[in-house]
Amino acid sequence: MKMPASLAIVAAWIAASAWVAWTIGGLPGYVVGIVGAVTGIAPHVPVTPKPDSPEEAPEIEVLAQARGEHRAVLDKYAEWEFNPEMLLRFPGLWDQSKPEVHRFFDALSAATLAEPEGRASDAQVGRYAAAVEELQMAWAGAERHARSTGTTNLSARFRSEADTGLKLYRHAQGAVTAEERQTYYRRALEKVRALVQAGLLPATLPAVGRLEAEQRDELVSPPGPTSPRLRGR
Repeated sequence: MKMPASLAIVAAWIAASAWVAWTIGGLPGYVVGIVGAVTGIAPHVPVTPKPDSPEEAPEIEVLAQARGEHRAVLDKYAEWEFNPEMLLRFPGLWDQSKPEVHRFFDALSAATLAEPEGRASDAQVGRYAAAVEELQMAWAGAERHARSTGTTNLSARFRSEADTGLKLYRHAQGAVTAEERQTYYRRALEKVRALVQAGLLPATLPAVGRLEAEQRDELVSPPGPTSPRLRGR
C-alpha cells in the first residue's frame, strides 16, 4: 500500500533526526533525537477534518431543502405585498377574519421562528421542515382564497373604492407627463388609505409606502422580491 505523502515526510524527518542523533550521542542521543523529531514536526502535520457522518448527511439535505422552500414562499408573498395593484385587486389576502388567511400568517410566523440558527439538531430540522410544509399549504390556500374572491367580500362602498383605485393606478402608469402621473397616483393613494382606515388593509404593507413614493415621484425602479419575514401582519 502506498504511504500518504504527509506520512512519508514525517518518516523521513524522524529517520534523518535519529541518524544525526546516533552519530553524535550514541544510543541515548538516538532516543532523544526521535522524541525531538516527533515533538517538533507534530504541529505541522496536516490533519484531515472529520467528514460528516452518514447519519448527518440526510439532515443537512433536509435543512437545505426546507430553507429553499421557505424562501420560495416568501418570494411569492413579496410579489403581492410590494405591489399596489395586488392590494386593490385582491385585498382578501390580508383579511385575517378568514380562516385561510389567518392560517397563512400563523404559518408564516411559525416557520420563521422554527428556522434553526447555526448547527441544528435532528429534532430542530424536523420541526422546521414540518413548519415549512405547513407554510406551503397555507400559502396555497390563502392565495386561492384571495384570487377567487377578489373584491367581492367588500361592501359596495369599499368595492367601489378598490375598483376606482385600481383604474387610477393603471392610468398613472400610462400617464404621459409627470404632473398627470402624480395626480393619478395621489388619487389612487386616497383610495388605498380609505381601505386602510377601514381596517381592510394593513397600513404597514410595503405596497402602501411604494405608492406614496410613486405619488411623490421618488421611486426610481421597482424593488425586487426581498422576501420579508413577517410584514403584512
